[in-house]
Amino acid sequence: MITQPLFTLSQAEQLRHFLAAPERPAGTLSYAELAGFLFAICCSPEMVSPSDWLPLVFGDKDAGYQNLEQAQQILATIMALYNHINQGVQNKQPALPPQCEARRAIPSNLEPDAPISQWARGFGMGHDYLSELWDAYTPEDLNEDMGACMMVLTFFASRDLAQAYQEQMQATDKPLDELAAHMLEIFPEALHRYALLGLSIADILQRRQAPEPARSIKIGRNDPCPCGSGKKYKHCCGATMH
Repeated sequence: MITQPLFTLSQAEQLRHFLAAPERPAGTLSYAELAGFLFAICCSPEMVSPSDWLPLVFGDKDAGYQNLEQAQQILATIMALYNHINQGVQNKQPALPPQCEARRAIPSNLEPDAPISQWARGFGMGHDYLSELWDAYTPEDLNEDMGACMMVLTFFASRDLAQAYQEQMQATDKPLDELAAHMLEIFPEALHRYALLGLSIADILQRRQAPEPARSIKIGRNDPCPCGSGKKYKHCCGATMH
């Protein structure tokens, strides 16, 4: 049996063209930015409703749909991308979706139009959107791990940021291109670790909030009746149970 992919290359093309069209409002995310943004949403320690994050895709403005049919089609495609990314996160196998892959020429991935650069900007936006949740729930001993993930996953957001990270790492003796190649090499691991952080915290929160199972209290037949009558249980409420 052949299973259909959750998100196809043709859907990626459709979404890319729609989001880049001049009819879209200023501040609309590009396709790759949306993919990065949704990865951050899917890794959130708490689930975020589509009704909360969807308006951000179009900069909190009207999307400019031609008609209801187009609106339904595009929203369904956005949700297909979300489900595709979320399944990868839940299966602990996160990966970049179609048309977000890194370019072969390493330096060109730091250009603003590079797909992975756009992905990194969208991811950074998504993480910032959820920063209060992460700050509230991330244990102190995981802050260093989180910082390392963030550095790798946002490295390609801009050349300026990459150079800032290079200085922070005290790696200015190495060419930026060499550092960028290293970041691309460990990028899949950073995706995986960031997703695991979100899943682990979400699991802890879910267990904390789970209601305790009801406990049945056994009352002896000769014990005082819990109704407060002063009679033995077998001569009071216990008698009605038989």
